[in-house]
Amino acid sequence: MDDDLKRAKANERRRVRRLWMVAALGGLGVTASVLGVVIAESGEGWVTVAGVVLALVGLGVVIASFPLAGRFMPDGDTIRVENARGGYRDRVQKKRAVAMAIMPLTSLFLVYQGTISAWAIAGGQANAQHWTMVGLSPMVSAVLLMMVAGLDNPGDKKMKRLLEDELTLSFRRSALNTALGVAMIGLLAVFALGLWKPQAAVAALPGLMFVTASAAGLRYWQLDRRAAGG
Repeated sequence: MDDDLKRAKANERRRVRRLWMVAALGGLGVTASVLGVVIAESGEGWVTVAGVVLALVGLGVVIASFPLAGRFMPDGDTIRVENARGGYRDRVQKKRAVAMAIMPLTSLFLVYQGTISAWAIAGGQANAQHWTMVGLSPMVSAVLLMMVAGLDNPGDKKMKRLLEDELTLSFRRSALNTALGVAMIGLLAVFALGLWKPQAAVAALPGLMFVTASAAGLRYWQLDRRAAGG
């Protein structure tokens, strides 16, 4: 039993290191995208082309980092190690709820840039930076909604069993219902805005996606906190 636990601890350390490497790779991709946009805007000729290529490569790295990170999510060894400490299921569920609450705060800048970029594109004044930011900003909202819905790592059955019980499934339903209500109200507002100024309606869409996903994540976190408080 001790040998199995030691082996599980070694595998868990290796998994965490690889997950951090993938996270660093995603961060490099974001940095490369922003740097490529800056180069494309400030340069001329082949420098502009190089900047656009760098921005696209960075965007591709960011997109690829999500499924790659899914390969190094907690597994059976993680469960074995954490069960030795006790209360692993509760800690996993709490960390996930906290992550859903933090994500909207960490992505505000991207959404702001996406809104400005959508305005520029709708007004016919787009450049490489605008297209990059419009591509990046909805990704945060999509990832957050997938986390709430439990679709971010569908292949990991062990984590699915840890994260899904009668209580968390009720949290998920309530959070998604909240998101649906926010989305319907927001769509009505965007529709009315589009009748007045179509460009403004297009610019409002990244913000609407962000508010919808944030409402779901914050609702889930609120319910988790309420349950933890008894």
